[in-house]
Amino acid sequence: MKTAIHIGLTIAILVLVYFIYETIMEPVHFRQDAREREQKVIERLKDIRQAQIAHRSRYGKFTGDLDSLVNFIRNDSLAIVRAIGTVPDTLTESEAVRKGIVQRDSTWIPAIDTLFRNRKYPLDSLPYVPFSGGKRFTMKSGTIERGLVELPVFMASTEIPHYMRGLEYKIYYTRERGLQVGSMIESSLDGNWE
Repeated sequence: MKTAIHIGLTIAILVLVYFIYETIMEPVHFRQDAREREQKVIERLKDIRQAQIAHRSRYGKFTGDLDSLVNFIRNDSLAIVRAIGTVPDTLTESEAVRKGIVQRDSTWIPAIDTLFRNRKYPLDSLPYVPFSGGKRFTMKSGTIERGLVELPVFMASTEIPHYMRGLEYKIYYTRERGLQVGSMIESSLDGNWE
């Protein structure tokens, strides 16, 4: 009888230790999952920013449509300007070009080869928020006026419930707003995680 009680108490203690351990580790596991999800979303937002910068260099403005951005990456090309020759110490590069010492040569290469060479996901999934079950990033573009100059701006963002889908994030998650890159009120290409 005594050994049965000892075995029963030992099992009860082990079960309690397990539940205490799981309770302590729950926030740690959540932080790891949340960090992984944020990193995937941030990677996607950085790719959107890079594609938008390439679009602006080609057309002088940002696009407000994710499908247009994917189409730009897939079907358009970017100019690579190459300088041939060396600039003497006594001249600037533009003076050397005018005098014919240095020549510039433009080469056009497909945008997808420049922008999406090392991506780990297919180009068609760029507009979609990871872990969201098919939700798309929200993207806007426009212009703002600063010092009598019109500046192109864009913003791509997602909300917390989209990328935290399936996790009980309201208990441990401290970020107040979702993730975004760019701004519609200032000329900034920064992400709110930077």
